[in-house]
Amino acid sequence: MTSQTDMSAMIERVAERHDVPLAVLLAVMASLVKSGARPNLARLEQLLGRKAREVVALRRRLDQASKDGVVAEARRKAARALEGGQFAEVERALAQLELHFFGGMTDLSTMPADRRIAAGETRSDRAATALLELTPNACREASQRYAEAAAIVGVADVARSRDLAMRQGDALARIGEDFVDRTGFEAAIEHFRKLLAGLDNFEDTLAWATVQERLARSLAGLATVTGDEARLDEALACCRTALEDLRHDEAPLLWRALKVRFGRIAIPLADQREDEALLEEAISALATALARWNRDGDEARWLEAEQLISRGRAALGRRTSDLALLERAFNGFNRVAKTVDRKREPMRWAELQDLMGGVLAAMGERYSESIVLEEAVAAFDAALEERRRERSPQLWAASAANQGLVSMQLAARRKDQGLAQRALLQIASAVEAMREAGYGADAAALQKKLIQAGSLAETMARG
Repeated sequence: MTSQTDMSAMIERVAERHDVPLAVLLAVMASLVKSGARPNLARLEQLLGRKAREVVALRRRLDQASKDGVVAEARRKAARALEGGQFAEVERALAQLELHFFGGMTDLSTMPADRRIAAGETRSDRAATALLELTPNACREASQRYAEAAAIVGVADVARSRDLAMRQGDALARIGEDFVDRTGFEAAIEHFRKLLAGLDNFEDTLAWATVQERLARSLAGLATVTGDEARLDEALACCRTALEDLRHDEAPLLWRALKVRFGRIAIPLADQREDEALLEEAISALATALARWNRDGDEARWLEAEQLISRGRAALGRRTSDLALLERAFNGFNRVAKTVDRKREPMRWAELQDLMGGVLAAMGERYSESIVLEEAVAAFDAALEERRRERSPQLWAASAANQGLVSMQLAARRKDQGLAQRALLQIASAVEAMREAGYGADAAALQKKLIQAGSLAETMARG
């Protein structure tokens, strides 16, 4: 069970990392209790981190200056309520501001374009306010408000109207992402397909490619819930198709996003299928993106891409026994790890230790000396300091099983029966923890490691 101390420390950590008042995150937590969802501590930290970023974005919009006294006062009122975690008061202030922009008019076609856009943007802020609550209904409400915002803006700014319609789909996808609910992804997929049907890939290339990227993300999300690999193939096809028509100089950020989305979907799928060609394609896509990416302009996302390409290189290096690829993967993970503050982001730091441990384990299998395997064990030890069983049984089990298998390999080299027995028990405990936490598929995957370790133990027993 997660202790109250761990929970409080996590909330304070997220608040400090994003410069968001504790009152805001406590309000989010209160909505989560109402939803009935019970994510583990690691997952909860991810969810609160995203909510904190959304608070910062809304705060920035509310801080926009205005010469209109009514607008300025309404935004100040909403901003004060936001800092206090009073989401209902934020909604009330924005609703009053929206009425001010409409000015009693009911026929959108007769409204001045600037008033339509201002009213639509305010409706969009009301959607963002709804999303601050961590419930499925809040996502549905936000989706509806984004749809209304798109309609309000309409022909006054077609590009912005399309963007708001895409946010409508994003809000639906959040039901799937945050609550592991396939209906959210399915609704988002249907919505994005409808948007695509109204776009031409030559005349509306940017909008069309943007929707393809959103559709790919939703298809991949649905695959994680249903286990349907065909959805992943569809998602990859969306990225490939969009990149055929989109040039880097037309929209560098979108071009890059499609490359990264392709890599994020392709690497785990290729590793699972033992598809070296797909791994190479994913690595190439990420390499071309990183080659045209100014790290100083967006370091956080650059580091994510560096971590992702390192995962691809690690997977391919294991498949092909390519030590050069494994070394490049380790160096990539190490570069990212050096930028992560353990106190501020303990779970991300632990993830990188686990990834480096995995690469060291693969390298250690190919060296006659035991030092690299010992370094792998130490890396998993570091990961397990943060990936505690009570905090996240799934992550604890994964790292514990990885460490157990490396320990078994060490035991075989040293002919150490005691270490071999401890390693077997460690992997068995990891399998059981994964099963108890409700991750049946992951438990089955770890079972394979237990079988592998058992085979090594039998070989040792035979001398």
